[in-house]
Parts: sequence; structure tokens; C-alpha cells
Amino acid sequence: MLRLWRLAAAMAVLAAAALAFFSSDAQTPTIPAAATDVPSWGPAGAIYEQIARPGTAGRISAEAPLFAWATPQGQLTNLEALRGQPVVINFWATWCVPCREEMPALDRVAASRPDVVFLEIDLQENPEAVTAFFARYGLTHLQPVLDPQGKTTTRYGVLSLPTTFFVDRDGVIQHIKIGGPMSDEEIQRGIAKAGGGS
Repeated sequence: MLRLWRLAAAMAVLAAAALAFFSSDAQTPTIPAAATDVPSWGPAGAIYEQIARPGTAGRISAEAPLFAWATPQGQLTNLEALRGQPVVINFWATWCVPCREEMPALDRVAASRPDVVFLEIDLQENPEAVTAFFARYGLTHLQPVLDPQGKTTTRYGVLSLPTTFFVDRDGVIQHIKIGGPMSDEEIQRGIAKAGGGS
């Protein structure tokens, strides 16, 4: 019993240390970090309801929930500042196989569409892992954004990865793609639904 108690205590210390580590990284990230209010989780399967029923945050025809992040230059910006441009918001993680598989397609389309902003919201990973991933895959046309506590992911009602939102020039969600990997053509179709042409 004493041995189990010591093991539990050690695990608690490690968990606290990990939390402190990720919190400190979020303060001075090497890549953009998300900064949002804390929303609440919806019921299981809510993301599918979001597609079927318009008008609520995270659903088609609803205004995309706002969030802010720091640019690589250290400037704070937010989703509202991107009004006037279509925006592709992709929720992903380095451990997610279909996420990894569709990243090259996202980068290719982003390279061909300078009129569209591509934001890659990474779920609860440290900056070094994301930076290394972008370097390994040569992703130079996508903007990585850290979501260390999952606040932005929660606000959008994302329950599986990858999930991608296509937002129009007025900040309204026009298309949602759950799962992947997406092809170049699928990404272009999503942009077209957001009023980005072809």
C-alpha cells in the first residue's frame, strides 16, 4: 500500500511539472499560440448536430468563434482581423495519422491561394513538436497556432481530428469537413463554398 501511495504521489508531481512546462511554453511560444475564453464541452456527437443545425457557434452559417494568437513576429492578432479574406481553420495534431497525410495537400493549396488564410490549430502539444513537424514536412504556407489547453478546439465543438472549417470573408462558417485526409480538390471545393472561387 505504501508503495502504491508513493507511486501515486510521484505521478502527481510529474503531472504538475508537465502542466507547468506546457503553461510556460504557452507564454513565450516559438510559434503562434491560441488565446481564447474557456467554453464548455457540448454533448457527445455534438459536432454532427452542428452541421445539421445552423446558427450556433461552430455550426454552418454561424459566425466562426473568435480566438487570438501571437504571430511569429510576436504581434497579437485575432480571427476578426482576417475579415475580408476566406479562412481555412484546420484542427490537427502531430500524432493524428490522417492529419499528417493531408498536411502536404493543405500546404500545396495554400501556396496556390494567397487570397486565403490557412490556420493550423494544434491540439495540446508543445511548440518544439509542432515546429519540428512543420520543418520535417516542409510546410511553409500554413500558419501554425498552438492550442495548449484545448480552449479553441472546445469552442469550435471539435470531437475528432482532423476537422476543418471553411470561413467566408464575413467570418461565417460555410463548410465543415470532419475526418481526412482531404485531397487538393476537396480543399478547393471547401474554399469555393466559403466564397473563395476555384
